[in-house]
Formats: sequence, C-alpha cells, structure tokens
Amino acid sequence: MLRHRSVLALACVLAVAGAGAADAKTYRVAGKQIVVDEDQGISKMRGGLIGGWTITGFEPLETEPVFHARGTETFEGCLDRRRDRSCAGDPKGSLEFTFDYWAAFASEDPASLIWGTCVHPIVKGTGGFAGAQGVIAMVDRPTPSGVETRYEGTITLPGPHAARRLASATSTAGRGCGPA
Repeated sequence: MLRHRSVLALACVLAVAGAGAADAKTYRVAGKQIVVDEDQGISKMRGGLIGGWTITGFEPLETEPVFHARGTETFEGCLDRRRDRSCAGDPKGSLEFTFDYWAAFASEDPASLIWGTCVHPIVKGTGGFAGAQGVIAMVDRPTPSGVETRYEGTITLPGPHAARRLASATSTAGRGCGPA
C-alpha cells in the first residue's frame, strides 16, 4: 500500500507540474555583452537581457589544439520583454549558469583571439527568474577596437500559476491527488 501511495503521489506531482508547464512562456533573447572589468570578469548585458554578468568560476581544461574551459556565471537584471530598453514591468532577478567555452588564438600571439564561442545553460533563477529554464549561446570575434561578444538564446519562465499548483500538489503528496 505504501508503494501504491508513493507512485500515486509522484503521478499527481508530475500532472500538476505538467499543468504548470502549460502556463510557461519562452522568450528569445539576443544582444551584446560588453566587458566592464576583464580582470574581475564583469560585463554588462544589452538587448533582451539588461543588467550585469559576472564570471564566478573559470577552469581551463585544454589549451591545444583549441582552448577549452568550463565555469559558472551569474546574471543580475531583467528580461526586456517589450524590447524598450527598460526593466519597468519586466521580470527581474538573477540567473545562474554553467558554461563551456572554446576559443582559438593566433599561435604567434596567444593573447590574440581568432574566434571564441560558449554555451550557457541556466541552472537556477531567483526573483522573476525563479524556475527559469533555457540556454544562451555567445560568440566572440575580434574587432579593431577589441573583442565583440554577441549572444542569443531562449529563456522559459513558468506561468503565474505554476508555483501555486506545485506547492498544492506537494502538500497532498501523501494523500493521493485529492482530499482523503
């Protein structure tokens, strides 16, 4: 009987979570990342994301034939849903990412970037980004005035009723889907 109740409780939680997914909305984001302090790993985001981006961990894995590193990053700001360059009325909070980065550098000058690219899956969100899922891809290219970084990706935010439904499902987990 205990196993039956556990299976039933899991089914109820999954059903409610699936119903919350129907409320979810996916946003396409694109724009520029502009370095503010390279030594501290701080950048600002413009475009679909407005705010600050910070590298919180960086681990080089390989240097030849292509540089490869992994790490963690945090974004603090908003999702500019209306694309009006303002955070007014838009979801605000933080997003935490992991990333994998690959780059090629000129052999005669290891500091000279030829190209770079990275992928950033979302691992956690807070505030207006709580429950967020998605991934951001970035491309670095050298320009006469320095490296330019462009980003593109998607962020899926749970609908307004998802958190309430999930909390309700969890509180009934020991009793089946409805009252006992």
